[in-house]
Amino acid sequence: MINLFNQLADKSRLDKSSSSVWLAYLWGIVTPFVCTLIDWPLRDVLGGPSILMIYLLGVFLVANFFGLAASILASLLSAPLFAFYFARPIFSFAISDLENMVGLFVMLVVANLTSNLQNKAHQNAELARQREGRANALYRLSAALVEARDKQAISTVAVQHIYQQFGVVSVLLFANQQGSLVYPNAKPLNCSLRNVNLADAQAVFQHRKIEQQQHPKVFYYPLEQSESAFAILAIDIAPMGGESNFYLTDFFDTFCTLIAQTLQRLHFAEQAKNAILQAETESLRNALLSAISHDLRTPLTRITGAAGALLESGHDCSDDDKQDFGKVIFDEAQRMSDLTSKILNMARFSSGEIILHQDWNALEEIVGSALNRLNRSIQNRPVRTQLPSNLPLVWVDAVLLEQVLINLIENAIKYTPAGSPIDISAEKSTTGLQLVVADYGLGIPVGMEEKVFEKFYSLETETQQGGVGLGLALCRAIIEAHGGTMKAMNKSSKSGAAFIMNLPLREPPLLNLDELGGASL
Repeated sequence: MINLFNQLADKSRLDKSSSSVWLAYLWGIVTPFVCTLIDWPLRDVLGGPSILMIYLLGVFLVANFFGLAASILASLLSAPLFAFYFARPIFSFAISDLENMVGLFVMLVVANLTSNLQNKAHQNAELARQREGRANALYRLSAALVEARDKQAISTVAVQHIYQQFGVVSVLLFANQQGSLVYPNAKPLNCSLRNVNLADAQAVFQHRKIEQQQHPKVFYYPLEQSESAFAILAIDIAPMGGESNFYLTDFFDTFCTLIAQTLQRLHFAEQAKNAILQAETESLRNALLSAISHDLRTPLTRITGAAGALLESGHDCSDDDKQDFGKVIFDEAQRMSDLTSKILNMARFSSGEIILHQDWNALEEIVGSALNRLNRSIQNRPVRTQLPSNLPLVWVDAVLLEQVLINLIENAIKYTPAGSPIDISAEKSTTGLQLVVADYGLGIPVGMEEKVFEKFYSLETETQQGGVGLGLALCRAIIEAHGGTMKAMNKSSKSGAAFIMNLPLREPPLLNLDELGGASL
């Protein structure tokens, strides 16, 4: 199959080598005369076979450096020169000696055989060189395409490698959402083709047929795999000198196939990503509806029951009963408010809408504020804090970090035996500040240490007072928003779980003592 790029290469090669062809023929003519000049002074010393060997050496050298045609010309000229100058009778083309006739015939046969062998060796070496160059080009293209992560990157890689390998400018045209071909959005490269007839390209894209349209300078190649077209490769064929009837070689077809396969891989990756996202969205929606239907229905039922009982009892309701009903209504309303806040905060964190209001804060103050807010829930449960006095200030959003501590302490209160202690400790580590909240409950089932941080996930051991399964997910999101990490693990020596948070430390600002002194004055 004749290739447009091979035509270009062959034509340029012929133009560049026209002078070298004539030089080769010149050497094919000159070499026998040079051999004659070498042999003539030695004609009385060397015999006929030795003289023929020198002619044979000259033919072999011509074949090695100038090719088969020049070597055949040299061998044909060597025969009459030998007959005229060295075969008896000399200065005559007649040969009377049978030995010289046989030697001359053998020389011609050997010269042609060696010339053919030498020419085949050159052709095989050139073919091997071309194959090596093509293999290296395909490897470089494949390696570059592996690193491409979007259509723009694939387009850039394809255009650059086509220009480097074939010396032509090109462009990849992709279909938009309406199915119309458009140029890439990025700034065009120096080797990018512009002014393409998009109507012609659109026709090729729809028919998926390799062809040259009415525009005489542009060739269109549909990049497709598995009967799906992903783009159109437009190539500037102006350097071909107006050649119109051509087909692409297997090498260029392989080149384009690699690009098409990469586009197909990207297409499948996008489909898989969308499918996973859709499945996760559906799963989260079902989990959210299930959790809300349970966790909202329970407090609403208790609120409705308490309010109904309060209304039915009327004036017969004692003050103690009113206090109890009011407490039930308040507690369940507070629970619904907390649930709604967690869902809204998790939604804002997932969408990236949370803005941290960071400032320099003392960790002791944040822990103390969290414990004060939970004073009613803690009641008689011992909370042991181990906060060294030399802890550095932390650059955090105090409100959000306090919410993390509240969530962890509430979980410890809900899921550990009444009266069991809760430990809160902190220390400076090599990576930052480590904050730990530990309890003395049943711990976390083995292998579920990461699962507990998933949205809407709750352990099976949780009681009816368990939450919607967003508390730990929200805690990790807040810590990670601060640039830290959070993990859960079971304590090795004692029962219970520990939630470990690592927060990055920054160099605290230096206090200006002069300004402080001036202000005090």
